[in-house]
Amino acid sequence: MSQLAGKVVAVTGATSGSGLAVARRFAAEGASVVLLARGPDRLKALVDELGPGAVGVATDVGDPDSVRSAFGAVEERFGKLDVLINNAGLHRPCPFDALSDGDIMAQVRTNLLGPVYTCRAAIPLLRAAGGGDIINTSSEVTIEVFPFESVYRLTKAGLEALGQALNLEFEKEEIRVTTLIQGVALGEGGGSTDWENHGAHSDIVWPRLQEEGTIRRVMGKHGGQTVESVADVHVFIVTRPRGQKLDVIRARSY
Repeated sequence: MSQLAGKVVAVTGATSGSGLAVARRFAAEGASVVLLARGPDRLKALVDELGPGAVGVATDVGDPDSVRSAFGAVEERFGKLDVLINNAGLHRPCPFDALSDGDIMAQVRTNLLGPVYTCRAAIPLLRAAGGGDIINTSSEVTIEVFPFESVYRLTKAGLEALGQALNLEFEKEEIRVTTLIQGVALGEGGGSTDWENHGAHSDIVWPRLQEEGTIRRVMGKHGGQTVESVADVHVFIVTRPRGQKLDVIRARSY
């Protein structure tokens, strides 16, 4: 029997990058996977790919009403949740004084408020399952300071603080919260393209990151980990025996 058979797993940002690889891996391990993302067409295509164990729910994680509706659908369909994976993230490298109001709020809504809303909605369903796991995807930017990443960094630092607080608050209910500090991952939507192709600011951001060696450091000598290897880490975390918690894991290229 697959090691996650009977488990219900919700993945935000499920239709691209690491989220897509994670959704595919958990489905392959026998879990029922709830795919949360904004694009209905991509959701439908992924549900068709993964089969009857997958459910797609169009969700804007930065909108509390959208999140409430999505997790209401999870409750109606399954009555519980075993794993929440907060993978959705928005990365907009930009000189600080050039940040627009939209740049700031989009990152705060997706990277920080989104996990606040999803965790809040998921806790009762994790409780109904008798406990479970939350994995929050953070970034190496909280460890090594990069230029042009001010808002992204503060949102990820806030996410790590949220994980610490929830881990303590809900440990007696067997709800484990792990922060996954994830480096660059190559695959669909992965790699350094977020920096290289950043519209109007590419001519500022990309040359400096190359000149200072930032890209070389985060990519590593092997050219980056894969999104599939990141999915392996997620499965490892949620299959730890009860009585063991992995508070923080860093998965990176070297």
